[in-house]
Amino acid sequence: MRRLGLALSSGGPRGVAHIGVLQALSDHGIPIHAIAGASVGAQVGGLYAAGVPLAKITGLWRDMGFTGMAKGLLPTFPWRGWSSGEEVKRVLAPLVGERRIEGLPIRFAAVATDLHTGEGVAITHGPLVEAIRASVSVPGLFVPAQWEGRLLVDGGLVDPLPVETARALGAEVVLAVDVLVRPREKQLVRPNVISVLFQMATIFQKRVAELEVKVTAPDILLEPDFGDRPPTYADIGGGIEAGYQAVEAALPELRGLLGLDQ
Repeated sequence: MRRLGLALSSGGPRGVAHIGVLQALSDHGIPIHAIAGASVGAQVGGLYAAGVPLAKITGLWRDMGFTGMAKGLLPTFPWRGWSSGEEVKRVLAPLVGERRIEGLPIRFAAVATDLHTGEGVAITHGPLVEAIRASVSVPGLFVPAQWEGRLLVDGGLVDPLPVETARALGAEVVLAVDVLVRPREKQLVRPNVISVLFQMATIFQKRVAELEVKVTAPDILLEPDFGDRPPTYADIGGGIEAGYQAVEAALPELRGLLGLDQ
């Protein structure tokens, strides 16, 4: 069997679909060799790579909701961002403790962006909680993370769909999961500062992801169909099921690429 790697995209609350993807692969007995994640993809993928049960990851999302997200965005003083990032680490620590990436049962990389150079940084060692915190650090909302002398922010800025990172982890077949919604598919209702910021990020990251697909050519690209009700932080809705069904549709092709039908 060929080694399967996942590239899990950024995408805010739509990242809940990554849980459905992982659940479907587990249900069909398809082992995962490596996971590369950007932003929310690093959060979901990192927890799974550490062996956290999908039920607990789902529970984290359901418990968080909009109120939980807002609690994590308490302003810092002096002003450097809405959140210091400590709340993110506080929520994740009970699930993974002091686990280090190099000791995880599934190879893992959290992708972040170097704020000074603009380069993508694949974090493949060190404390898992710190790596996830760096990868989800949306500029302006979170204070940049300190990592080995670098200032890091959200990985979705430069590498929202980290296909090449998954290959670098040893994957022979890369399944890329893009949960970024095309801007025209996401209509703003009563825009506010937060929704406008997220819409701007979505526009930029979706364009980058589309370019990455053309250049890096993942073996399979999944774009879960959220229908008329994409997930939000207040209501994850059918996001998990959308991810699950995306895998179901691609399953024959995936099994063939992995050599499971031989």
